Amino acid sequence: MTDEMSRETFFELLRGLPLSDRSQVQVAYWLARNAHHDQTPRDNGDDYFEHPRQVAVILIKRGYRDKNIVTLALLHDVVEDTNTPLGVIVDLFPDVVWKWLYVLSKSAPFFDPITGQLHDRTKKPVDKYYAAISAEDPPVRLVKLADRLHNLGTMSLWDQARRDKYLAETEQYILPIAEQTDPWFAEEIGKAIAAARRIATAT
Repeated sequence: MTDEMSRETFFELLRGLPLSDRSQVQVAYWLARNAHHDQTPRDNGDDYFEHPRQVAVILIKRGYRDKNIVTLALLHDVVEDTNTPLGVIVDLFPDVVWKWLYVLSKSAPFFDPITGQLHDRTKKPVDKYYAAISAEDPPVRLVKLADRLHNLGTMSLWDQARRDKYLAETEQYILPIAEQTDPWFAEEIGKAIAAARRIATAT
């Protein structure tokens, strides 16, 4: 389990951002925290919200402080993993945020037209999922890269078969996206893959 970052520490990283931009990020932070509140903790025992928060931190520290990128990072698992109604996202954030979140979700959500609540999800084919991300705007690719980098650093408790599958998927789909988007991510993800393989060999 890692030490949880405080809200104050997180927003200190955004010092200097215009008030209107910071306000949007504050709403995204609130929504993500509440949407993931009842979700099962991650494998390492962390509260689930710590993952999207750390994805946002990776991007902020890399210099990606645009309000929509940070918003997307905080919300990137909301569509895939929670029952947040579509209307909440559409009403609170620019239209492009919903568009990007849909691409980042590994399953296509279907909302009940009467109640507005999530009705069902259909898993997207892996090839099409990553092809859509690769073809999307840089913020989508950057959030996926930061998401993968954070996950690679927290998979020590996974069984070997799960780790092997994840590493193979990362090499096949994620590294090419990193190379076309930001070489720093390609380098860091490559290091994380090598470290995971060294650990596997040692055990």
